[in-house]
Amino acid sequence: MAKKSNSPLVEGERTIKEGYQGYVLTADEAEQYARIVERISDARTARETPRDEWDGMSYEQVYFSNKRAAMSYLQPKRNDDEVRINTGTTEKRIELVLNELLAMNLEEEVEAYDKNDNLAKDVSQIFTDIVSRTEQIEHAKDKDIFIFQELLTQPSVFVEDLWIKEKLGNSSKKGFRVRNRCDRRLIQGVQMYLGDINLPDTRFNEQPFLVKYARMNKNEGGLLFKDLNPEKWKAVRPGAYKSLGERNIRLYRTNSLEKNEIEAFWYMSYPDNELQIIVNGIPFLEVGAKYTEEYGELSGYHITMVSLKPYSGDFAYGKPLTQSAKTLQALDNETIRNLIRKFRQALEPPVGTPSGKMFSRNIWNPGAIVQGVKKNDVEKLIDHSGVTRSEMTMFDLIEKKTNEFIGTSQTEPLQGKTQVTATELRLAQQNAIKMLGLSVLAVRRLKERLGLLRVAIGLANYTKPVGKEFDPITNKIKDVYARFSIANADVDGQSGERVIQLADRSLNKEEKDIMFQAEQDLKKRGRNVEYKVVNVKALQDLELYFYVNVVSKPLESSDLDKALMTEMLNQGSIISQITGRPMKSNKIIDKFERVYKEHDLFEKEAPTSLGQLNEEMSQTPGMQNMMPKPQRPSVNTIESKMPRI
Repeated sequence: MAKKSNSPLVEGERTIKEGYQGYVLTADEAEQYARIVERISDARTARETPRDEWDGMSYEQVYFSNKRAAMSYLQPKRNDDEVRINTGTTEKRIELVLNELLAMNLEEEVEAYDKNDNLAKDVSQIFTDIVSRTEQIEHAKDKDIFIFQELLTQPSVFVEDLWIKEKLGNSSKKGFRVRNRCDRRLIQGVQMYLGDINLPDTRFNEQPFLVKYARMNKNEGGLLFKDLNPEKWKAVRPGAYKSLGERNIRLYRTNSLEKNEIEAFWYMSYPDNELQIIVNGIPFLEVGAKYTEEYGELSGYHITMVSLKPYSGDFAYGKPLTQSAKTLQALDNETIRNLIRKFRQALEPPVGTPSGKMFSRNIWNPGAIVQGVKKNDVEKLIDHSGVTRSEMTMFDLIEKKTNEFIGTSQTEPLQGKTQVTATELRLAQQNAIKMLGLSVLAVRRLKERLGLLRVAIGLANYTKPVGKEFDPITNKIKDVYARFSIANADVDGQSGERVIQLADRSLNKEEKDIMFQAEQDLKKRGRNVEYKVVNVKALQDLELYFYVNVVSKPLESSDLDKALMTEMLNQGSIISQITGRPMKSNKIIDKFERVYKEHDLFEKEAPTSLGQLNEEMSQTPGMQNMMPKPQRPSVNTIESKMPRI
C-alpha cells in the first residue's frame, strides 16, 4: 500500500484516542478532500443523468433493469386476476451465448518487440507462459463466468488486476504461509464512476480520474483498512455520517448505511499520479500519495473497461444483450400472458345472470347442487375455443426474433440429426461465431486488455525478490525470485515441462553445463524438461513493447475434437502416402493423449535407444559426421536454461 503516516492525528491539541467520535482534517487534507468530493459528486451526476441511450433512465436504473432481465425477474401482481409470467427467453439465450464464449477457451499469446520493432521471440514465449500460469494459479476461468456475464448483460464490464498477499495453510504449529500473486476481480458497474463519461472504452487510460465505491460490514472493512492506518481506523464509526472539510457535499449512499456498515471510495488519477482512500469521510492516505506507489509503474490504470456494443465514439458505455432484447422480451411476456388469459376464458368463460341474481363460482364445480338455478339463467359472455394455431404461430415468431437479437448456439442447426460429421460441427461453430459477432469481439478485446494488464503487473512485481535464502557456496544471504512451472508445454516439438526461473544475473559457463546435463539426464528418464532463466535486471534495461493476441483453443476431449482428430489422421495418412513423408509419432501420441485424457497410454522409447544408435553409427565407416550431437542451449543476457534453482 501507499506510505503510512507515523505521526499522531491531532484535533487542535488532542490526539485521537480509542473511542473518540470524530476527526478534524488538516489544512492540506481539507483542500484535497473538498476537491475529491466535488469530483465524485460531478462524476455521479454525469452518470446518473437520464439519457436517450438508456431509454430515458439513469445508469443505476438501467443497470438494475438489465440485472432483472438477465435473471428473469418476476414482477409482483398488481391485481388478483393478473398472470405472473416471465418466459425467461432472454436469460436462456444469454446463457447459451455465455456457454459458447466459455467453450471457445480464449487464451492470450504475448508478443514482445524491442525499440527497433524486432520480435523478441523467447521473451514473448516466457511472458505467454507467465500469464497462463498466473491465471491458472488464481483460477481465472472460474472468474470468467461472472466477468462475461456482466459484459453480456450490462452497459460495460470493469475488471481490476491486483497484487495481493494470500495466506496458505492453517494456524497450526507452522502457522500461515504467505505468497504474493496476481488476482483478477470483477467490479460491478454501479461501483465505478468515470472522470469523463464521453471517452469511449478504447481510450480508458485517458480518463482524468476513476472512483471505485464499496459498501461493507465494519468487520470486513477492518481487514482492508485497519493496517493501512490504525490511528484513523479508530475514528471510523459505522452508519450514516456527515461529510468533513469546507464543502459539505454528501457522498454516495451515506443516508442509507446500516448501523454496522461503512463505505469507502478509492480515488485514482493516473494522469496526475494521485491516490486517496476515503472511509466514512476520513482520508486514509497521506496527501500526495502516488498511484504508482500502490499499483506500480504501469502504462495506465490497473483497471480496464469494455463495452459490448458501442453507441458512438463519444460515449463510454455500450448496449448489452439484455437491453437489445428487452422490447421483444416484454412483447413475449405480454403475448403469453394474453394466451394464458384466453386459455382461462375458454375453460371458465365469463357469464351473465339476470338482474338481481348472484351465484357463487362453486356452482361450476363437478357434482355441485344448486337450488333455484335453471340452465338458461346464465349466459356465456365470450364464445371462443381458446388459443388458435395462428396465435401460437405469432408467439413463435416473437421468440424467434428475440433469439436473433441475442444469438444462437452452434449445436442448434444440428438438432434432430443422428450422425454429425466433423465438417458439419466445424461449419456450425463458424456460423455461431458470425451470429455472436460483437460478443466474440468484445470478449477478445477484454482478454487482450487483461493480458496486457497481467504483463504489466508481472513486470512491476515479479522482477522484485520474493524472499531470501542462504547460499552455502558463497556463505551469503541471496535474493530469491519467482519460479514458474509450465505443464504440457511445447518443448522442441514435443509435450513437456518448461521451468522459468527469474534471477538477478545470468548464468556462468559452469552453470550452463550443469543445466544442460540435467536436461539430458531427465530425457533419459522419460521426462522432457526445459529450464529457462530470466535475468530481471537485464530485462528491465530493455525497452520492450508488449502486445497480446487472443486465440481460440477449443477444449480438448470433446466429441468435436475426437472427430477432428480422426479426420486429421485420415488426411495426414493420404498426404504421407503421396509425399512419402511420415507423420511425427510423438506429435500424434501427444495429441491423442490430450484429446482422450489418457496420459502415458503408449510406451516411451527406452532411454538407451539413442545411445545404442549413436554407438552403431560411430562404428560404421562414413557415418561419424551424421551422428546426432547434443545441442547447446542458446543463452543471452536475458534468458538461459538451468537445472534447478
